[in-house]
Amino acid sequence: MLFTILLTLKTILFMNITRIKYNKPIIFLISTLITLFFFTAIYLSKIKKKQSLAFSFYNTVSIIMFIDVMYHSYFNTLPSIKMLDQLGQVGTVGASVLTLLSFEKILFLLDIPLLIIYSKRKKANIRQKNNIYNKYIRWGIPTALALIIVLILGYLSSIELFGPVTNQELYTYHAKDIKKAITGEREIVEGRSVFNQNDLQELITRTTLKDGKHTGIGKGKNLIVIQIESLQTFPIDLSYEGQEVTPNLNKLIKDKGSLYFDNYYQMLGRGNTSDAEFVSNNSLYPSMEDPTYTQYEQNTFYGLPWILRDHGYSSWAFHGYEKEFWNRERAYPNQGFQRFISQEDYNLVETSGFGITDGEFFKQSIDYLKELDSIDENPFHAFLITLTSHNPYEIPENLRYLNIKEEHEETILGNYLQSIHYMDKALGDFIENLKKEGLYEDTVIAIYGDHFGIASIQDDVKELMTDFLGYPYDFDEMMRIPLIIHVPGEQINETISTLGSQLDFLPTILNIMGIKNEKGIMFGRDLLNLEEENYVAQQTYMQKGSFMKGNTMFVISRDGIFEHSTAIKMDSREPVDINSCREMYQKVIDEINKSDFILKRDLMKILK
Repeated sequence: MLFTILLTLKTILFMNITRIKYNKPIIFLISTLITLFFFTAIYLSKIKKKQSLAFSFYNTVSIIMFIDVMYHSYFNTLPSIKMLDQLGQVGTVGASVLTLLSFEKILFLLDIPLLIIYSKRKKANIRQKNNIYNKYIRWGIPTALALIIVLILGYLSSIELFGPVTNQELYTYHAKDIKKAITGEREIVEGRSVFNQNDLQELITRTTLKDGKHTGIGKGKNLIVIQIESLQTFPIDLSYEGQEVTPNLNKLIKDKGSLYFDNYYQMLGRGNTSDAEFVSNNSLYPSMEDPTYTQYEQNTFYGLPWILRDHGYSSWAFHGYEKEFWNRERAYPNQGFQRFISQEDYNLVETSGFGITDGEFFKQSIDYLKELDSIDENPFHAFLITLTSHNPYEIPENLRYLNIKEEHEETILGNYLQSIHYMDKALGDFIENLKKEGLYEDTVIAIYGDHFGIASIQDDVKELMTDFLGYPYDFDEMMRIPLIIHVPGEQINETISTLGSQLDFLPTILNIMGIKNEKGIMFGRDLLNLEEENYVAQQTYMQKGSFMKGNTMFVISRDGIFEHSTAIKMDSREPVDINSCREMYQKVIDEINKSDFILKRDLMKILK
């Protein structure tokens, strides 16, 4: 009885933390009935070690709940069993995980040590009593509970609520997830999902870039792409207590030859940083089943490294952490990178978090860039991924240069600003070293953030950020990242506010480099020569089907029911009639399904 009561209380807590909004009574009822089914099946059985089995079940469910709420606090969704192969990375990002802990989450595990003592005593009592129930009770009660559960689920299916409820209810969600993992079944989401010849032709037409604004201004130059860890847009040009948070990025944005995209968004799947680079380099949507670099490691691709190599470039990737992380070592060859400079290639004289500091990373990368430049007379392509500004942003004191107000000391905001300010300093030194080594003038430099640094999902953090910024800190502000493209020697300086995402990086940079994509497929658009209104179709943090278009942000409800969704104007936060969003909702699902089809069928292998 005690385990049933406690697990029921944890179910209420679980529903509260995961923010279940619709169908709460039926979800609670199903969870409670399933809990009762398992405990009655155990306690009414002839099994001798009933208490041990019941305690094991209780512990297992408690641990699953704890993992679920921790994952949900960061990703705004429940985890998949397919993510089990990523558990090895938890130790690496352990400090980041700890920032998600709270007392209410610890409650899922806090009682277990005390219950060990209780369970041992109860087990002794059960052995003494040795209750034996007749077969009608032993089988009748669990069977009746199971029948009620089946009838409820059947009724929900008949009124088209089976999916919305089981997408949120603990037991049925994981049962469905395990079934899909075993059978390879994919959940059907509203929208057309058949990929046909017309779809292929439309994508090929979209991929055919037209000459226009700034086409070819970087033609024949080297290309250095820098993906900066956790860089959002809000620190750009931000003055904190009279201090510039990103003085070097600000200067670069204002310099001649710079294009600054200030309405640009992340585009992630299950692979976070690795998906940011995958999407940016390939202009394909990421996987939502596994990190794309893991699931499609052996696929054929034709993204930025391959395209540049076809035009004489040598293409290397640089990252100051272990080469196995996010499966980069195995995925990079098929991405087109000829060499991967990783942690083992750097002298770790200064570290922070789980890798070499950005200062040392940039400093030591200069020699490798000189080696890359010396390979032949052709230009080179270097892809650098920074590390220091990684959650939880707890950099050493000697790298903290900002004076932080007492109220922000040791908060995620204060630590984040410190780490971004340090990264900016390291980046500024890197650009100066490029100039000293004669690599700057003939090199296009593209800089963007991989993903958000501070989530808007946790209420306390959202409140902190809203108060600091002076406007609502929602998904749109959270996922906005900067893109800066600098072409030395060009007499241009523009801020482009066209809506875009990492999906649009490849076509945009190809336009600047004056190179066509003649063998591949791109879902993104050239943001410099876009004739129609663009959109951003998110499927992480916001559920699949959510989008941003124009001034509208549409967020599909977690239960998947369109009518339960929300839409607002991003500038005023005023509500928008969701019925006006249905056509776009279906279109973005179609887009994601097309990309998913291409990845699953390895279609690039045929096209290339």
